[in-house]
Amino acid sequence: MAAGGSTVNKHREPGRRRLGEAPNSRVVVANSGGSFQDALDDFLELRSVAASSGDALHAQPQMVSRFYDVVTKFYEHAWGKSFHFAPRQSGENLHDAQRRQEADVAEILGLGPSSNVLDIGCGVGGPLINIAKCSGASITGLNFNAYQIERGWKALRKAGGGGSSFLLANYLDVPLADGCFDAAYSFEAICHAPDRNRCLAEIRRLLKPGGQIALTEWALTSRFDEQNSAHRGIRDRIEFGNATPDLPTTSEFEAVVETAGFEVHSSRDLAVESDPDFPWYRALQGRDVSLASLARIPAGRWLTGKATALFERLRVAPAGTSEASRVLNIAADALVEGGEAGIFTPCFLVHASKSR
Repeated sequence: MAAGGSTVNKHREPGRRRLGEAPNSRVVVANSGGSFQDALDDFLELRSVAASSGDALHAQPQMVSRFYDVVTKFYEHAWGKSFHFAPRQSGENLHDAQRRQEADVAEILGLGPSSNVLDIGCGVGGPLINIAKCSGASITGLNFNAYQIERGWKALRKAGGGGSSFLLANYLDVPLADGCFDAAYSFEAICHAPDRNRCLAEIRRLLKPGGQIALTEWALTSRFDEQNSAHRGIRDRIEFGNATPDLPTTSEFEAVVETAGFEVHSSRDLAVESDPDFPWYRALQGRDVSLASLARIPAGRWLTGKATALFERLRVAPAGTSEASRVLNIAADALVEGGEAGIFTPCFLVHASKSR
C-alpha cells in the first residue's frame, strides 16, 4: 500500500517566513500521492486498522490524510475553498455564511495586524485567506495532507497572501518551539484527532501565556441518546463517511479543552442560531437551488454518482471515483438526518485562553 509514514519538518515555499522551530523536531505524517484508487484503498483499509488495532495514533492520521487525498477535489467542487458548515441567516447562501463566521472568529480572538495565528487543520486555505484579509493577521495553516498544502499555496498566491504560510505537520506533534502564537482557531478539524487530549495539549504548548483559541467542532448534542438505535445509526454513518471516529458530546469536548489547561470563556452551539428556514444542513438538503449548490444537493449528488460511474467505465475518471462518491453520499445523508433530529452539530464553538 502507498500510505506508509514519512518524516517531514515543514513544507514552505522558499523565502517564506519561518517561525521559531524546535531543534531536531521530527514529525511523522502520512504520505500523499499515488493513484486515486490507491488513496481510496488505503483510506478504507486504514479506517479498519484505526478502529480495531488499538494503534489509532499511528493509523488514524494516515487514514485521515488518505481520506483528504480522495475527497479534496469533490469538496472544492461543491464547497469552494472553505470546508466547513456555518449558521445561516435568512436568505444567506452558504459561502456568505462561511465568510461571516470566519470574520466572527477573527473578532472573537481580537486579531489584528500584529497577531501571529495558527489555523489548525487548515484544509486548502479558505478560512486562512479570509481571516488574514479581514484582520491583517499573519496566519500559519497547519495540515498533514501534502496535497491540500499544495492547493493552499496556490490559493494563497492568487489572493496575495502577505505574511501567511503553511506548515506540513501532524497537529499532535508540531515541530515548532513553545509559545509561537498569539492565538489559534479551527474549523471542524479536531474531530479527526485520534487523541483530543494530546491535540489540545499541543495547541496549548504552541500558544503564548494568555493566548486564545476559538474552536468550532463536530459534536453530538445533549439530545443524542446512546440507547436509541436510530441515533447510534446516524452517528455511525457520520463517522463512517467523514473520517471522524468517536465523536464526543458537546460537554465532553468542552471538558477536554479545560483538562488541557485552558480557561473556557464561552461555549455554544452555533447551529441553533441559524434561521429555522436556513439550517446549517440546508446545503446538503436540496433546498439550495442554484448552479453553485448543484454538487451538494441530493439530486446533484445522485447525478454525480451516476456520472462518475460512467466516466470511470470510460476511463475518463480514475478508478475508485464512483465508490468515493458513494461514501460521501452516505455521509451527507447522515449529516442531514443528524441535523434534522437535533442530535449532531458541526458548529460547537468553544472560546478559551491558555491559563497562565
